[in-house]
Amino acid sequence: MPVGSISSSNDTVGVAVVNYQVPVLETKEEVIENCHRIANFVDGTKLGYPGLDLIIFPEYSTQGFHPTKWKDLCTTVPGPETEIFAEACRRNNIWGVFSITGEINPKGNPYNSFLLIDNQGNIKMNYHKMNPWVPKEPWYPGNETMVTEGPKGLMIGANICYDSNMPEIVRDTVMRGAELVVRIQGYMYPSKEQQIKLASIRAWENLSYFAVANMAGRDKVYSYFGHSNIVNFDGTTLAECGSSPDEVTYAELSISAIRNARKNWTAENHLFNLTHRGYSAVPNGEFEIPYSFYKTWVDNPQQAREICEKLTRSTPEQQAEQKPEAIS
Repeated sequence: MPVGSISSSNDTVGVAVVNYQVPVLETKEEVIENCHRIANFVDGTKLGYPGLDLIIFPEYSTQGFHPTKWKDLCTTVPGPETEIFAEACRRNNIWGVFSITGEINPKGNPYNSFLLIDNQGNIKMNYHKMNPWVPKEPWYPGNETMVTEGPKGLMIGANICYDSNMPEIVRDTVMRGAELVVRIQGYMYPSKEQQIKLASIRAWENLSYFAVANMAGRDKVYSYFGHSNIVNFDGTTLAECGSSPDEVTYAELSISAIRNARKNWTAENHLFNLTHRGYSAVPNGEFEIPYSFYKTWVDNPQQAREICEKLTRSTPEQQAEQKPEAIS
């Protein structure tokens, strides 16, 4: 893909990712003020990048994550926050990805939600984070990966932050048809090096575009490293922000290029090769699943959990280590 453009075409989707300044908010009135600030970002980014089709804001960019008042800032979807975002998408004729942390949930704790809003202001996707970050995040886990058709027909899949550390979630999202996996995150130091590398790895192993929007700056607890980026399906970086708050970067994603790669690549086609193992030696390749742990997980989830606990620990919380007794 060419880089450096601010345009797009019928074949390319113009995508912007935002290093949004982490908000420190204590009231719902302050949340609404912040939503208008996000909407102003939509206006300005469309003005600066006329080819813009999709703008992506990070996890926690709407309500932040106040260590003691987070429950007071929860809301509904749709709600007053999403209506502000929907109007910004309508007036700019673009799609947007926005964060709600948290969305009120009748089952219990709130959801951590990824919202995709189209250029008519419709909520096209409401994805709930499947793997909330242990041990700090209180969100109720979602149970379903999600993919939907986005601008110009590009298929978009959702991940939220820690989700993408689980290769199974990204692979399942891609196997449902995603051509662009969007990861909204609120990742902090000291995980900068690992998380930047991960975007390229997930793109390469899934033959998928990968777009990451991360927060930058400091709240009451953490410092966030930014580095929002857009990665090509070959794992190379198309655009990347630095660590400064409110940076924006942009890239064009070719729809025909990724579809051509998935159809015609051979040795690098990790998606095809997954279920056609050894097709150079075996007619059309092997397709039976060879991975014992995944067989166990499907057939006996409790046994799969026991395998994990044997390798790690048996309780959700860390147990205090016993001090060795003194030898007399």
